[in-house]
Amino acid sequence: MKYKYNVPILNAEMPGKEDVQKLTPNPATRELLEKMADDGCETCFDRFEQQQPQCGFGLRGTCCRMCQWGPCRISEKNPTGICGKDQASAIIGNLLRALVAGLSAHARHAHEIYLSIRAAAAGKAAIPLKGTERLMDLAGRFGLDTTRPASELADQVAGILLFDLSRMEAEPMAMLAAYAPRERRETWERLGVMPRSAAFEVMEALHMTTLGGCSDWRALAAQELRAALAYCYSTLFGSSLATEILYGIPQPRVTTVNYGVLKSDHVNILVHGHSPVMVEKILDKLNSAEIQARARELGAAGIVVGGLCCTGDELLARYGIPTVTNIMGQELALGTGAVDAVVVDMQCVLPSLQQVAACYGTRIITTCASNRIPGAVHIPFDPENPETLEDDAHKLALLAVEAFAGRDRQRIRIPRETTAAVSGWSYEAIMERFGGPKQIAGLLRDGKIKGLATVVGCNNPKVPYEYNHVTITKKLIAGGILVTTTGCSAHALLNAGLCAPAAAELAAPALAEVCRELDIPPVLAVGGCVDNTRTMRLFIDVADAAGRSMPEMPYLFVGPEPGNEKTVGQGVSFLAHGVSNVIGFPAPIPVPLPRKPAGAAAEDDLERGSNEIADFFAGEGLREKVGAKVYTEPYPELAAQTARLHIRRKRQALGWD
Repeated sequence: MKYKYNVPILNAEMPGKEDVQKLTPNPATRELLEKMADDGCETCFDRFEQQQPQCGFGLRGTCCRMCQWGPCRISEKNPTGICGKDQASAIIGNLLRALVAGLSAHARHAHEIYLSIRAAAAGKAAIPLKGTERLMDLAGRFGLDTTRPASELADQVAGILLFDLSRMEAEPMAMLAAYAPRERRETWERLGVMPRSAAFEVMEALHMTTLGGCSDWRALAAQELRAALAYCYSTLFGSSLATEILYGIPQPRVTTVNYGVLKSDHVNILVHGHSPVMVEKILDKLNSAEIQARARELGAAGIVVGGLCCTGDELLARYGIPTVTNIMGQELALGTGAVDAVVVDMQCVLPSLQQVAACYGTRIITTCASNRIPGAVHIPFDPENPETLEDDAHKLALLAVEAFAGRDRQRIRIPRETTAAVSGWSYEAIMERFGGPKQIAGLLRDGKIKGLATVVGCNNPKVPYEYNHVTITKKLIAGGILVTTTGCSAHALLNAGLCAPAAAELAAPALAEVCRELDIPPVLAVGGCVDNTRTMRLFIDVADAAGRSMPEMPYLFVGPEPGNEKTVGQGVSFLAHGVSNVIGFPAPIPVPLPRKPAGAAAEDDLERGSNEIADFFAGEGLREKVGAKVYTEPYPELAAQTARLHIRRKRQALGWD
């Protein structure tokens, strides 16, 4: 398959807008792209075309902007920057900075959740602690006296989680000590990559990569592993489990997703971002008799709440509130002309959202102090001063509903597509349905399930929108591999129908039999991006039940469309645990281009190119350290084949085939 833009330096191609319209798997996307073009409203797909051709040095990760001497473009002709930094240290430095930017984003999310627990425990915020089961479990793992009152335990647990975010001295992280496998802890200690805290590892990473800092790329790679472990245990584990303390542990429920959940005669409100605290309170207000009556006064038949990105994933998991789309679809959702308000909190909110909102009369409301959008209504939630939460949530709910009166009804066109799904697959729900980790290990050993893979991550305009997510996942389940999914990838797979039990017909016969017997889909939507914790716990406990180390197991992390900086930490977190990655587009690890050896007779007589960074990630360097490696493949059919071969080799090494 040929795409519009050929990128020889990456040995890959990138799609134009016409490729997206042809290949995107959701018919609603195609309809809305055409509608918005007719409306004269620009989207990220138009802006991607306007940016072509993109900078080749930036695409390969060989542009260094870490000081004011540059930017420096590193190549064979100019192998070092002005300061003397070479290609390897520049690329690893860029990767490390991207990872800790993502770590900072998730840490900001975690910080809000931990402080919200403290506010709830102290009675400063009207937030009930619904997840007493999770609270007691964590308190026990942290060695606290579980006979103490729940409010006291909640405050203590929140304090421990905050210390994991901020510790500056060399002490074990409490969450890592509570959940990481012993074999992995021994590996990390041997490698010298045990983290202190999120804050310390961000500080150290930026210190190492500043002008005149560390120029040994191997030391920078070690810091990347260290920062990824802080990312995993102080922000992913912490945020996910702390949210369960506040709002409870999700359970499976049948729901409906996709653009067709919006209704032209209803107030349509989308919730967007990552932190659920304000949104949860707004939901309470929207369900109140007063706000419902106000909607009817304005002529609406009712109120529809839909989800975008990870806030949507979390509400889908807990309550079955329908999701609509992901980061690259947020403009398309407004393009229906039926969205009255979007309530956003933190991260993945495109700067263009207010511009698109102006085209369709949508009201944008921001609720996070560090996420501001010019022209939007701004009512921030402050977990350290939560006393106004009730009043602010009521004000926000009213503002959102009253936006219905300003809707431009001439521009409404809602795609009819709706998709059935089963959501709410928490770790506990998966264990309950299967009967525990021993039963899952047994199904793996017997070959009824060939392997476990998680397909996650953002969208990227360098590949056809959602096509790679859906294509790879279909081929994985056809190969008998059970899939979990989170974040933006989850929206693609939900809307494609792969998270419904009926999708078992697309799975290999043995996996399909397991799905029908347990009444589960072959793709389990486990939540937002921080809920990769649930998959990690699944991988850890099934390996333990099988009596094997993590690197031995038929596991895989798949990121078909790496986009946000947060996705770097997701992938490296799994790598550190011994789970190999299949990444769907080459950058920012430079591709070792095939080359014609001297004296070769034929043009196709090529040998594999090489560079230190690609060899480290994809060769033996990283595998020798942590037992895992990175496969990079931009074409989804080949990526899926690579994934299935990896799983098969793991099974053969275990003697399970």
